[in-house]
Amino acid sequence: MSIRCFSVLTTALLTSGFLAGCATTRQIAVDYPKTESLPIKPLRGQSMVSGDDYYVQLVSDFDFKGDNALKGGCSDVGGHYENGDLSAALVFSVHNDALKLKREASGFLYQATTGKCNFKLETKKSYLTPWLRLDSSKDTLIEYNFLTSNSHEANLSQLINDVNAASSLFAFTGVGAGMAVMGKLAGNWVESNPQVVAKTPAAGTSGNGKYSSETHSLPASVVLAGDSSSFNQIRLGVYEVVEGGLSAWSSESKLLGELRVYPEIVSSLLLKTSGDLPPDAHDLSLDELWRIPIQTANGEVSLRQLIDQVDPAAKPNLQPDWQNYPDVESQCRRLKLAMKDLGFNKFDRNAVLYYFLSKTSPDWKNFNISAQRAMTDEIRPKLLEQYRAKDFAGCLASEDYAVMKSMKLAVNTEQDWEALTNSRQKKEGVINPIQSAARQFLSALQNPNKDEAARQLYPLLNTEKGGNGTVLLQNHLGNFGLEALLQVPTVADEGVLINAAQLASVFSGLNVETYTCARPAQDQGQPLANIGIMLFVTKPGSPREKGGALEFELVQGKIARLAFQHPSFRDFEQNLADYPDLGGCRIDADLLNKLH
Repeated sequence: MSIRCFSVLTTALLTSGFLAGCATTRQIAVDYPKTESLPIKPLRGQSMVSGDDYYVQLVSDFDFKGDNALKGGCSDVGGHYENGDLSAALVFSVHNDALKLKREASGFLYQATTGKCNFKLETKKSYLTPWLRLDSSKDTLIEYNFLTSNSHEANLSQLINDVNAASSLFAFTGVGAGMAVMGKLAGNWVESNPQVVAKTPAAGTSGNGKYSSETHSLPASVVLAGDSSSFNQIRLGVYEVVEGGLSAWSSESKLLGELRVYPEIVSSLLLKTSGDLPPDAHDLSLDELWRIPIQTANGEVSLRQLIDQVDPAAKPNLQPDWQNYPDVESQCRRLKLAMKDLGFNKFDRNAVLYYFLSKTSPDWKNFNISAQRAMTDEIRPKLLEQYRAKDFAGCLASEDYAVMKSMKLAVNTEQDWEALTNSRQKKEGVINPIQSAARQFLSALQNPNKDEAARQLYPLLNTEKGGNGTVLLQNHLGNFGLEALLQVPTVADEGVLINAAQLASVFSGLNVETYTCARPAQDQGQPLANIGIMLFVTKPGSPREKGGALEFELVQGKIARLAFQHPSFRDFEQNLADYPDLGGCRIDADLLNKLH
């Protein structure tokens, strides 16, 4: 072998530096890495990227740039190929100290003997990391080691075989096929299942062969910086260098391809969602989520089995006392932390937490009460406050509720509760003034002494025309002798203006047995803020047999108008059927039947 036939690559290339004979040889060289920065798109509806948004998996792939020139001039390509003297390989070394991740993966393997056509190039897509949360993946460091050998006895194929065998133990590719088990569980797994790392030969002699080696660090693949977060896609140019032949001192290099290191991302593994859309989790169940297969180094397990493998000191009780709010809140928090330690992101964690709580917890259902139910009268304001107080703050933050809502899950955020409370206050703002005025009015009407009743009624009554102590009295109930009770010749359709003493005489003469509580009158299904209605039942011998309804109208907090009505007026009977308990006022159907 003559040293005159050896050629050195230009400084633009990382030379593979083989010693070869004067015959034509094909060698492989790797250029310095080139980095392309790609912005990480925020999830739709968000302004910036959080480290809890995505999972990322770093991948290497060979992007072939050559053509059939590899084969040009060869009539029997590969027909007589045998393991040759020349070999080259690129091996990635991956480290993430926080996750106790250390492994190697092959980039490519090249083997050749003397002669342009006698070579073999093996490339494959390699998963350099399992799926990791974005915030965990940013700490992943990658080095590449470019190795060359000119020894037939000690070529690099066995090294690559060892690396590939080790890589197969870490073939996590996604839920359904697998999910990265990182964090505390990963630490336990590493201790009981030491990761295989192929031993890279040192540069220099090894038996009869020689190795050359170059090691370089790649830029970080994930850069988290709020609204300027980015991925780094890295390209390593791979060249074929043909040397020797007729001109012993000449060499020719051509781009064979590029070895790319790039990220693949998904927003949810459990829900199998990729792209920049938040996952949709609205039509699932806890049992379905528990059965999702998770691929680990020890084989496939369900999500429920994976949770069961957590350290007993941190393991949640998945069957708490559902009637005991503090216990449920505590176990919710333990489940949340366990899933975070296992590497799940905010979408997968909160999907599981939502269905965990919604399956059996009454407090969870009450906190996430619908707006329609919150407005019903069996849910009084004080009870609504109690529902809101049990907000699972020991487990869930406002951000967790926002994530659940983004996945189309039925939860009440702080803003939802503010809207519920405001709506309820508006409703109570309609009911309370009506009921307050009615209580004072009934207290006066029920006084058996007419003079005292009149004195109580006086401050409650006011009309613009008559002033304090006056009210407009109307009769739409029928002819029951109102004129005789008032001692007036007629009561017109628009009513008659009377004073407190006259009003006391009317109700004394009606001989009322009982009054109901008051409710807001409704118009086209909407409660009226200034008009109330109640029923009254008369005793035998009353001028009005059985009884009727009494409507009153408030103006600036005083009663300005009273009207005797049939109980069906303003669809009052239907309102009683639709809302048996309105503002705490319940009118029994038996009492209504007495008026028919």
